[in-house]
Amino acid sequence: MPTTAGEVLTHYLAQQFAELRHQEPLVRRDEPDSVHQMRMCARRLRSVLATAKKLFDEGTVTEVRTELKWLSEVLGSARDPEVIHDRLKDLLAKEPDALIFGPAAQRIDNELDSTSADGRRAVREALDGDRYASLVSRLEKLVAAPPLTAKAAGTARKTMLKLVSRDTKRVRRKVRDLQEQPDGGSGEAGSPPSGPASGAGPASDVGLHDVRKAAKRLRYAAEAAEPAAGKKAAKMAKRAHKIQQILGLHQDSVVARTLLSDLGGRAFRTGESGFTYGRLHAQEEAVADRSEAKFWKAWKKFPGS
Repeated sequence: MPTTAGEVLTHYLAQQFAELRHQEPLVRRDEPDSVHQMRMCARRLRSVLATAKKLFDEGTVTEVRTELKWLSEVLGSARDPEVIHDRLKDLLAKEPDALIFGPAAQRIDNELDSTSADGRRAVREALDGDRYASLVSRLEKLVAAPPLTAKAAGTARKTMLKLVSRDTKRVRRKVRDLQEQPDGGSGEAGSPPSGPASGAGPASDVGLHDVRKAAKRLRYAAEAAEPAAGKKAAKMAKRAHKIQQILGLHQDSVVARTLLSDLGGRAFRTGESGFTYGRLHAQEEAVADRSEAKFWKAWKKFPGS
């Protein structure tokens, strides 16, 4: 049983690094879900290093966090198109044949297959490159001899819960920022929008995405704290994960709508029908509205909301 926060963090980092290394050959073989799993390890490592930055020597871990962000983005270039492709396939499968005009389905397949292939190629190149090798070397040293500060010697439960509390406040702050945006809420701090679609707009999309990222960071912090903080941390991790999942659907809708607008514009310029892209776009807007409404409902049950 870890007795200090430093021991809790070292164990968590070692665990995530080991899993990242386990996923690497699976990614190289293009095994199902391997890119997603490796990306989550990179995100967890980066997130916890950010959450616990005052417990580490800042000069040592800042660059590691930057490189983990790079790795996450590279892995995302392969993963994200697959997620959107599956999403749009599902929507197209529900469309009556009579409402699929022109080669819309084939255009979507070609676009996302090509983007995904480019992403997988970028991942393989990254894993074979010096930059990734350097990151692995730094992570090995970080895990073997973590550059902990005196604060890391604090009692495990108390210190880790304090870190979770800070990230919880960060989520609340992001929600307040969203509510204060002209198109992000009702205009009253602490109140959700008056209707599911009332927050629709670019600023609201960005604000909801910021909340999602903050919730994800909180989730990882709570997961790391669980060995020391037990059920209290586990419960917070579960709550944060729920927010993250709901807003993940919203963010995927934002990405899908951007693609559909682009494809619709190309269809218009080449004389093809853009009708199907417009229908899918409208359905994605409805998905986003439902996700936003579901978030505000879940937010009412969030501690201290």
